[in-house]
Amino acid sequence: MGERGKAYKFILVILAIVFLFGVSFSQRSMNEFREKNKLTHTELDETLPPSLALTTVVLGGFRGLIANILWVRAMEMQDDGKFFEMAQLADWITKLQPHADHVWRVTAWNMSYNISVKFDGVKTPYIRWHWVKRGIELIRDEGLKYNPHSAHLYHELAWHFQHKVGHNLDDAHGFYKMAWCTEMMHDPGPDGRRGTEDDIFEGGVIGTRRDGYLDLIKPETEQDRRRRKRLVEVFKMTPEKMKAVDDLWGPLEWRLPDAHAIYWAQQGIEDVTERFDVTGPDEVPDGVLNTEEEEAAGGDFLKLRRIIYQALQNACMQGRLISQPPNFNYGWNVDLVGRANESYEKQMEAKRQEDAASNTDTGLAEHMSTGHKNFLRQAVYFLYVYNRKDDAAKWYKYMVDLYPQSIPVPGLSLDEYCVSRVQEDAGETDHNQTKNVIGGLLLQAFQYAAVGQDDQFVGHKSLAIQLHNRFEKEIGISTNRVGLPPFKELERQVLEDLFRGNSPYMHPVLLEQLRLVLKLPEEDGKDLEPFPDPQQPVQGPAPEPVPEG
Repeated sequence: MGERGKAYKFILVILAIVFLFGVSFSQRSMNEFREKNKLTHTELDETLPPSLALTTVVLGGFRGLIANILWVRAMEMQDDGKFFEMAQLADWITKLQPHADHVWRVTAWNMSYNISVKFDGVKTPYIRWHWVKRGIELIRDEGLKYNPHSAHLYHELAWHFQHKVGHNLDDAHGFYKMAWCTEMMHDPGPDGRRGTEDDIFEGGVIGTRRDGYLDLIKPETEQDRRRRKRLVEVFKMTPEKMKAVDDLWGPLEWRLPDAHAIYWAQQGIEDVTERFDVTGPDEVPDGVLNTEEEEAAGGDFLKLRRIIYQALQNACMQGRLISQPPNFNYGWNVDLVGRANESYEKQMEAKRQEDAASNTDTGLAEHMSTGHKNFLRQAVYFLYVYNRKDDAAKWYKYMVDLYPQSIPVPGLSLDEYCVSRVQEDAGETDHNQTKNVIGGLLLQAFQYAAVGQDDQFVGHKSLAIQLHNRFEKEIGISTNRVGLPPFKELERQVLEDLFRGNSPYMHPVLLEQLRLVLKLPEEDGKDLEPFPDPQQPVQGPAPEPVPEG
């Protein structure tokens, strides 16, 4: 038995050695496979903070296992509504697995959408904004730092600007927009502190012009160099890229959130295109992803493109800064109608081509066309009520030709269509839309008053009052709807827009006539801030080619 035992042990040792060599070989192959397919990150990132670097070295391969256990616990906390505890746990997970982009996404979402609403949006909007801003910073400053090629994170960041800050579904949405506008205009000075003598408000990052970033491309003054430094280091943006985005999709108001939604979505699109565009004419990359390339890039590429036209649509409704903080006010930017339409057309055509190439019908192009039709219906209407009648007529013809079903009765004139829209909007309860309708009606009312058409003046103002009263009555039974400012305040805002320097709405002669009609003091409006820059013309649809001969 002794000899057999020794022989048995010897055989076991030999087998163990063989198994060890086999495991070693397979492990090397597995590591090569994981590295090739970017399934793990074993390298030590020089940009990691000391605490994270220590964690990486000490725990080694156990990081993933521990992170998974913590992640399961975090999901349990989410289900139980323990969002604050979840935020702390998620912070640990990001330190264990900084290259797992879904952790950054979920954590940022938790801060912006779950934790923020634990605080009163009316009484303490600044606390809500703290958590929303923290969600934005988490993705922008940390998530993208460790995952610079994550389309998921680019989309999530753009979505925060477009939906959480830019939309009006949150009680504190107005405070968010004002706070972000202040952030973009504000310069804490060389000492980095606010409320000191070095604190420069008007200079800020963007300044008092929507395109103030142009001064930062080649800064000539110390203040401009400081502004550029803050733009790059704090907001992680460059004026060169802002100009490229503005040239592509503008003119954008960079002190408002929708411009930033478009910026980050475009950065994600360009990153994806650069990495996956491998085939074009003559086998040369053409800057456009075909069906196979887009599939390789992942589904978030389509979401990034969707952000563009959704944010442009929002910017049409609320993309013009009327007055800066503390008297913050914003409204319709009809100069973006052409750009928004272009973005819709590009996305719909891209989906049609993809469906044709794959011989499938996803229905996405048709879904987009529904949004496109609704956008055009709004654009025509608001161009009309803001007295841009020629532009309204161009887009009305384009809309009817493309979507004949967009009008209730065939053969309606532009005037008849817009009257029907007023009646339709009178029953709607969308905050931004109703506010803009009232503003447009008041604008036309004052224009009629200036030329002595008293009936039209009284009729438009009366309709504006009816819309205001109808809206307030409709939301009276709903506690989660955002109300309108008092009618007198809306009326005052429109009058201020009329009497601002460089106002595009009324000739100076007519303004003086309006002053006499309304019996306004001579000095009224003299101290108002002028419009930041002249209004750009709205680009209508491209004319149809004229046949030769």
